[in-house]
Formats: sequence, C-alpha cells, structure tokens
Amino acid sequence: MFDIGFWELFLIFILLLFVVGPDRLPTIAGHLGRWFGKFQRYFFELKDSIQQEAEEPTNQINKLLDDQKSSMDFLQKEINDKKTDNQK
Repeated sequence: MFDIGFWELFLIFILLLFVVGPDRLPTIAGHLGRWFGKFQRYFFELKDSIQQEAEEPTNQINKLLDDQKSSMDFLQKEINDKKTDNQK
C-alpha cells in the first residue's frame, strides 16, 4: 500500500527503539497496529461504497439497452411480417 520494504521497516523499528525505549515499544507497536487496521478497514469500506455507487448507473444503463434491443427486435419482426404479407 505504501510501498515500504523490509529495510525501511527495519530502520523505522531501530529509530523507534532508540526514541521510545525497549520497555514501551511493544505497547506503541500495538497501538500503531490497531490504528493501521482501522485506517485500512476505513479505506476498504470507502472503496466498496464507491464501487457500489458506480455499479448502479451501469446496471440501469444495461437494463435500458436491453429494453431498447428487445423493442428493436420486436419492430424488426413486425416489419418482416408486413413485408411477407405484402409479397403474398
């Protein structure tokens, strides 16, 4: 997601170890993990809602196109029937 590799994470861990200390590092890591999880869930929900909103007009357009196609097929059949009636 953020394109952070192993060495970048390792450097961040070492910096946190020096700044925070080894006794408080597990507590802070737990808090950061929970916040990152909340952040990730929020963006997945946002992405899903945007996809649902985008699918609704697409479904409506497809339904309209299908209705138009069935109407055109019906009209084409009627025209062909009239042509055959006139030829008899």
